[in-house]
Amino acid sequence: MSAKKTTNGKKSGSRKSRSRLPLIPLLIGLLVLALAAFIYIFSLLRTLPGIEELQNPNPELASLVYSSDGELLHKYFLKNRTYVPLDSISKYVPEALIATEDLAFYDHWGFDVRRFFLVVGENLLKGRERWHGASTITQQLAKNLFLTQERTVNRKIKEFFTSVELEKTYTKDEILALYLNTVYFGSGAYGIEAASWTYFNKPASSLTLAESATLIGILKSPRAYDPSRNPENSLSRRNLILALMEKAGSITEKEKERARKAELALDYTPVTNHGRAPYFTEYIRQTLKPISKQHDINVYRDGLKIHTTLDSRMQNYAEDAVREHVSWLQERFDKSWRWPESLKNQIVRETPMYRSLVEKGRSPEEALKELKADRKWLEKLLHDKTRVQMAFVALNPSNGRIKAWVGGSEFSADDYQYQFDHVWQAKRQPGSTFKPFVYTAAIDRGIPTNHMILNQPLAIKTGNQVWIAKNADRKSGGLTTLRHALSKSVNQVTIRLMHEFLSPSEVIRYAEKMGIRTKLEPNMSIALGTSEITPLELASAFGTFANNGVWIEPTSIVRIEDRFHHTVSEEKPIERTAIDSTTNYVMVSMLQDVVKRGTGVAIPYRYGLNIEAGGKTGTAQNLKDAWFVGFTPQIVAAVWTGFDDERISFTSMSYGQGARAALPVWAGFMKRCLADSSLGLENRYFHMPETVVAVPISRSTNRPAELFTDDVYVEYFTPKGFKKFQSGQFSRPEEDDGFYDEGDDSDGNGETREEVIIEEANTGAPVSYDYSTE
Repeated sequence: MSAKKTTNGKKSGSRKSRSRLPLIPLLIGLLVLALAAFIYIFSLLRTLPGIEELQNPNPELASLVYSSDGELLHKYFLKNRTYVPLDSISKYVPEALIATEDLAFYDHWGFDVRRFFLVVGENLLKGRERWHGASTITQQLAKNLFLTQERTVNRKIKEFFTSVELEKTYTKDEILALYLNTVYFGSGAYGIEAASWTYFNKPASSLTLAESATLIGILKSPRAYDPSRNPENSLSRRNLILALMEKAGSITEKEKERARKAELALDYTPVTNHGRAPYFTEYIRQTLKPISKQHDINVYRDGLKIHTTLDSRMQNYAEDAVREHVSWLQERFDKSWRWPESLKNQIVRETPMYRSLVEKGRSPEEALKELKADRKWLEKLLHDKTRVQMAFVALNPSNGRIKAWVGGSEFSADDYQYQFDHVWQAKRQPGSTFKPFVYTAAIDRGIPTNHMILNQPLAIKTGNQVWIAKNADRKSGGLTTLRHALSKSVNQVTIRLMHEFLSPSEVIRYAEKMGIRTKLEPNMSIALGTSEITPLELASAFGTFANNGVWIEPTSIVRIEDRFHHTVSEEKPIERTAIDSTTNYVMVSMLQDVVKRGTGVAIPYRYGLNIEAGGKTGTAQNLKDAWFVGFTPQIVAAVWTGFDDERISFTSMSYGQGARAALPVWAGFMKRCLADSSLGLENRYFHMPETVVAVPISRSTNRPAELFTDDVYVEYFTPKGFKKFQSGQFSRPEEDDGFYDEGDDSDGNGETREEVIIEEANTGAPVSYDYSTE
């Protein structure tokens, strides 16, 4: 019995041990799976954003460019996104979002367990191939900020953990704000603020209930529900969201019905690469390049606020004045221009089409004939070549701040394609607008303004050749005062003034002190404006006259702030005393005479601007460039007009001289500005230093007068100039034979320019270098 029991006992123990054996591999397998899951989760957690990144999310934000009066001019961006806090968003927007995307938003901790299982069950029961999602707003934010858009298990797990961490890091309202500022609304708009401006041209704070529902409706599919492309789909989606908002208790049935009846009234203004004042904002972008390197900022991603000097009202007036006059000018040019056949052929030969045909084996003659036979192509080519271009820039002379800027004839947001900016990139001959630098140098030397110089041609020898500068009207005269010569833009007097008292290098020094930075050619012809400069330089230099002899560097940016409103950079304009204040006032009085009774007389008489203003007209050789620069104590503005191809020029003095082609733009701008009381522009007097000597002078005798009559005017002198006038030193000029050897110039400069002029003269071109007199 005992042996049997023992045997049975062994068998029983053996069965128990065998039953435990399968559990060991199972346990080992479970341990391995647990370890693998731990490693997998651990590896995923290591790729999740850290605490610092969660606390400081860094979505790409557009940098905003503002005018001095607070208007948005432009955005620089890779993604058009502007951050606004939740209290700057219409209350209907988050209500619509929650009613549509996440009803339990304020109740869950980043993951809605109940909704998750309901959606999974629904997907299984309906056998969907593409499952509907159950992501909460927090999970969607996690994906938008830190993860990719791929539909994988890895991403969903990361999304779960990241959303939990976001809930621990932020309040519910902060999560809503982050979400609404990062999500894509179509048409290039990222975030609710950009979307609001894109579709309704208003800030997000002003969105109505219907507009809010429309924008939230886009989120389901930005292409399918874009109201600008698919208005019917958008309306249907909007009305569905309104119904969901009523169901959620966010709005009443009455509010829902009123919003449902509202029309889809879009003010669709998608962001372009140009914006308002496109030439100016492109100049700003170029100006930002060294600042970005210096401060390690990215203008396309960092959400900067760039506060500029431009005044949007003045900009509008400048564009209106340019638009109005350029059409008048283009019409007159088109009626009178005739293409020389040789120039037409030359232009055709310069095209890529011509070069391509020649490279393919056509002879030059065949290629030219073939292209000229294509009438449509040829007409467009010649049409584009003959478009009148303009540049306009206005500054505040007291601080150098740029107030208006038009760099070409195509400047609206829709039309702007022309990247070349004539304000600061085009260097052209300034003609007689350069003469004030000559007269400034002379007045500063103590030469009285009423000093008389012979109005006769002066032959100038350069090497073995001679050139003669003549007046625009081809007329000469007798003794002429400097004041009269400048007001009437008399070339012959200006050249003789340079010859008798100054050197080209001396005039250049004055021009440079007053703001001309382009290298100038040191020769006699510079007196007539043959050395090329930009309109921005010229406006800056004339600002010295308006600012009591002090030059201030033109500035375009007042302040740059980062997204947290910390100042990154502020303007620090360079300024210097360029000319003595007494000399400056005397020059201002002479330039006022240009407006009162000289080549700029159209300002008070034709345009009715009876204001304290000075200015100078200018017209370059062969009517290629027309200029006017005018100034008051509060504003200085330069106008240039001409053509990009310098082989094309205006055809007649009747419309192509500075007084007709450029001055009207200045007058139109000033009339509009003065009519706008919000700008604060007044008819102020120029500051007259106590050192200025004012003396009544008889025009007939050019001597002091005791009684004021029609023949008497007030002449202004520097103390040095008045002393020389009293001494009689400048009562009459020295006699000369009308011949000047350029080789006698004490600076020994200037031969190259004169050689060019002689070549032009020898080919029969006019020898006069300024046509600015009317």
